[in-house]
Amino acid sequence: MKLLAVVLCAGIGVLRSTAGQELDAEFPAAVVSHSVADSLAEIAPPCPDCVCPTCRCATCECPVKPAPCQPCPHVSTLQPFWNVNIFGTLQANMMYNTARAVAPGIPMFLAPGAVQPENTVDIFARSSSLGALFTGPDVGNFKAGGLMLAMFYNDALIVDRYGFLPLQAFGELRNEDWRIAAGLQFNVFSPNLPTMLTFSSLIASGNAGNNFPGQFRVERYLHPDSNSQWTIQAALSDPIATGVVSQTPISQIITGAPPLRISEDNGWPNIEGRIAYATGELKQEGLEPKRAFEIGVSAVGGQLRTAIPLNPNVVANTYGLGVDLRWRINERWGIVGEGFVGQGLGFLNAGVLQSTNTMTFNSIRTRGAWGEIYHYLTPCLHTHVGAGFDDPLDADLNVAQITYNQTVFGNLIWDVTHQFRVGFEVTYRETDYVGLPNNQGVGLQTQVQWTF
Repeated sequence: MKLLAVVLCAGIGVLRSTAGQELDAEFPAAVVSHSVADSLAEIAPPCPDCVCPTCRCATCECPVKPAPCQPCPHVSTLQPFWNVNIFGTLQANMMYNTARAVAPGIPMFLAPGAVQPENTVDIFARSSSLGALFTGPDVGNFKAGGLMLAMFYNDALIVDRYGFLPLQAFGELRNEDWRIAAGLQFNVFSPNLPTMLTFSSLIASGNAGNNFPGQFRVERYLHPDSNSQWTIQAALSDPIATGVVSQTPISQIITGAPPLRISEDNGWPNIEGRIAYATGELKQEGLEPKRAFEIGVSAVGGQLRTAIPLNPNVVANTYGLGVDLRWRINERWGIVGEGFVGQGLGFLNAGVLQSTNTMTFNSIRTRGAWGEIYHYLTPCLHTHVGAGFDDPLDADLNVAQITYNQTVFGNLIWDVTHQFRVGFEVTYRETDYVGLPNNQGVGLQTQVQWTF
C-alpha cells in the first residue's frame, strides 16, 4: 500500500511537469491534489506523521474545504474556495455651473473670478463604478474576504477625461472581535461622508479624510452589551505620491529634464488612529450594517518633504485631530457631520487641498467642518441638506493660495426601485484667495443611476 501511494505521488509530479499549463488550465492543482487525496484515503488510513496526513505526499496540497455554492446568478472562480459578488452603478450626469469649477464634473473649489463669462456644462458618466466583493475560507477563527472598487475617472481627477481610478483593493481577515486588512482603503481619519450626487462630496469644504491610500490596518471591536460597540482602529498609510515639478509637462523621471522641485514623503508612513462608540439598532447601510448612533475621535500624523536642487530639504510636519458624528434619529430623520483641526493636511482633502506654502514649503495650519441633515419623505423619496467649509490660516499662505472655501448643498433623491434612481442637486460655492479675485457661483446637477 505504501508503495502504491509513493507511485501515485510520483505520477502526479510527472503529469504536472509534462502537461504544464494545459493541465493547470483545465484542472487547478488544488483540485487535482484533492481528488488524489480522496482516492488515497480509501486505500490506506491517514498518516499523522506525514506533512499531508491524508495523501502522504510532502509536495502535494492538503485538501481545503470549498466555499459553498451560491444560488444562481453567481460568479465562478478558478479556485473553488472563494465566492465573488459583482456589483456596480451606471450613471448619467448633467452638471451646470455659473462659475468655473475645479475640477469639471467633480467641483471641489472655484477658480479665481473673471470678468468674462464662466458658466460651464458637463455631461458625463465617469462616476459609474464597478466592484467585486470576495468571501473566502476560514483562516483559524477569521473569515477571509476582500473588496475591489473602481470608477472611470482619470487618475488625475482635475483632468476632464475618462480613465480607470481604483478606490478600494484590499484583503481582510475578520471576525466579531477583530479585523486585519491590507491594501487600498479609505482613511481611518474622519471616515464619514455626506450624501451628495457629486463625487467630490464636500472635499476641500470641510470633508477631511476619505482619501484612498495604500494601508495596513488593524481594528478591535469591544461589545459591552448586545446593543453597543467600541471600535478601536490603527493604520499605517502611504503619505503622498511622489510629485516632480519640472520645466517640461512630463516627469523628469521619464524625460531626464532637471527637476525644479520634488514633493515626497520623509521616509515615514502616516500613522492613523480612531476610537468610536456606537449604540442602537443595527441597520444595513451600503456594504456594512451600522448602528443608529456613533461618535468617534480620530488622529493622524506624518511628515512631508520638499527637495529643491542646491537648497536644503524642507520637512513639513503634518497632524490632524478630528471628531465625527452619525445619528439616525428615527426612520425618517438623521444627522451626519465632522470637524477637524491640524496642519499640512492637503493630501487628506483638507485645507482646500493645500498642504504647504508654495514659497516656503512649510505646513499650512487649517480647520474645517461639515454637517448634513437628511429626511425621508417616503421610504423611496429622501432629501439631504448640508454645508461645509475649509479655513486655512491666512498667515501660512502664499499670494496665489486659497484662504477660504465653502459649499452649501441640497438635493432630492427618488429611489424608483432598488435598481434605479433619479436625483437633483443644487449647490452654492464660494472660494476666496489671498491675492487673486474671489469667486462664487451656483451649480445644478441631474443624475440618473442604474445599480446592479
